[in-house]
Amino acid sequence: MNDNNLDTQQQQTSSGQTQGTYQTIKSNNIELQIKKNALIQQESPYPKVPQTRKSEKLFCSKCNAPVDSDISYEMGKGSYIIIFILLALIITFFFAFIPCLLNNCKDVQHRCSKCTKLLGTKQFLFG
Repeated sequence: MNDNNLDTQQQQTSSGQTQGTYQTIKSNNIELQIKKNALIQQESPYPKVPQTRKSEKLFCSKCNAPVDSDISYEMGKGSYIIIFILLALIITFFFAFIPCLLNNCKDVQHRCSKCTKLLGTKQFLFG
């Protein structure tokens, strides 16, 4: 190469670990530095955590793709607090356990439809 100088160097952290390889290209008055082995992260237009209590399109970090979430309902803190409040108000046992039967009183778990990884939980009362 004519008057181009190529220098390759390893950058290290204070603990001695290699961060990556840098290549410096010098040509006349221009110096260009290129980092090799760098991960390029793209922002996904899909959220990584659930925003609603309905099935929605979320980004799965395991599949590395946007997927439609499968939802399931589970008893959570909010459901148990409602049961305790209804029991404390001396309402009949039947009415106190209504939160166990209604999906609107339960937490919603969003799972990936491909790999079944838990993507997030939308909580009843607290989130």
